[in-house]
Amino acid sequence: MKIFPKATGPYPYLWILIIFPQFFINVWQADHLSEKVIGLIAGLVLLYVFRQMYWLEYTTLLVHFLLGVAALVVASVTLDSAIMLLYGISFVFLFGYIERVRDLAIGIAGLAAAYLSVSQIIDGWPLAFIYHDQVFFFLLEAAIPIAIFLHERTKNLHHQLAQANEQIVALVKEQERGRLARDLHDTLGHTLTMIILKSELAFRLIDKDAGRAKSEIGEIERITRSALGQTREIVASIRHHSLAEELNETKYFLETKGISVIIHNPEKWPRLQAADETMLSLAFREAITNVVRHSAAKHCIIQAAIDGHKLILEVIDDGIGIRNKDTRGNGLHTMQERMHLIGGAVDVRTKDKGTLLRFSLPLNEQKVVEEK
Repeated sequence: MKIFPKATGPYPYLWILIIFPQFFINVWQADHLSEKVIGLIAGLVLLYVFRQMYWLEYTTLLVHFLLGVAALVVASVTLDSAIMLLYGISFVFLFGYIERVRDLAIGIAGLAAAYLSVSQIIDGWPLAFIYHDQVFFFLLEAAIPIAIFLHERTKNLHHQLAQANEQIVALVKEQERGRLARDLHDTLGHTLTMIILKSELAFRLIDKDAGRAKSEIGEIERITRSALGQTREIVASIRHHSLAEELNETKYFLETKGISVIIHNPEKWPRLQAADETMLSLAFREAITNVVRHSAAKHCIIQAAIDGHKLILEVIDDGIGIRNKDTRGNGLHTMQERMHLIGGAVDVRTKDKGTLLRFSLPLNEQKVVEEK
C-alpha cells in the first residue's frame, strides 16, 4: 500500500520530519502521564489525517480536516497551551484542494471555532486569542487553504475554457467540411454535369454538324475554365484568412465590380487565433458578396477599429437595403452562425438607402495571441 501519491514526491515525508518531531517533543514535556498519552494519541490522529488528506476529496476531505482540527483542540486543552493550534499548518494546505465553496466555508468555520473554544477554556474568554500571537496563526491557517482553493478554481476554469476552445475549433472544422461539401456539390457538381452533357452532344454532332460541334467544344472549354476558377475559389476559402489581407483583396474586388470603396484600418491589428480570424474573415467576405450581388450599391465604406475590448468591423453601403427578411437567402444566417461560433455577433441595420453590417468580436487573453 502506498503511503502518499507518487506524484507528490518526497515532500510529504520532509513535511513530517519538519513538523511532527516538534509536536511530540511538546507532548513529552507535559507534567502528567495522562497528558502525555492524550497528546500522543492526538499526534497519531494528526499523522493519520495528514496521510489521508492526500487521497481524499469532497466531503471525506472535509471530515478529516475537521477531525485534525478536533485533535489539535484536544492537544491544546490537555497541555494547556494554545500554541498547539499552530500545528494545524501541517495539513491546512491540503484542505485548499476541496472542491466546493460550501465545504471550504465549513472547514474555515470549524478552524475558527477551534480557536474560540480553546481561548474560552484556557483564558476564560473566546476572543482572547486575538490579543495574542494566536491571531496570526489563525489568519495564516485560514488564508492558506483559501488561497490554494482560489488558485485551483482559476486553474480549473482556464482548463475548462481551453477545452471549450478546442470544441469550438472542432466544430468550426466540421462546419467548414460541411460547407466544402455543399460548395463542391452546388458548383463543381453542376459544372461537371454540364461538361458531360455537352461532351456527349459534341460527340453526336461531330459527323452531322461540325460547326455546331465546334461551338459545343468551345463552350466546354469555357465551362472547364469556369470550373477551374471555382475550384481555386473553394481551395482559397479553406485556407487561413488574414483579416488585413482580406480587406486588401476586398478593395480590389469591389473596384473591379464598379463600386468605389474607402477602408479605415486600426493603427494596430490584434493578432487573433487562426480559427477566430478565419471565421471573421469568411463572415466579412459573405458581407462583401452581399454588397456586390444584392445591394446595387455604388459606394462602400469599410471601418475596422478596436473599441475597448472588442474588435469592430463595419460594412456600410449606399444600396437598396435588405428587403428580404429571410436571412437564409442573403447570407445573414451564415454570417451569424460563423460569428456565434467564435463568441462574436452581427448587427444589421437597413434603411431606404443603404445597409450597415456591424461585426463585433470580444478580445480576451484566449483570442488575442499578441499584438503586431
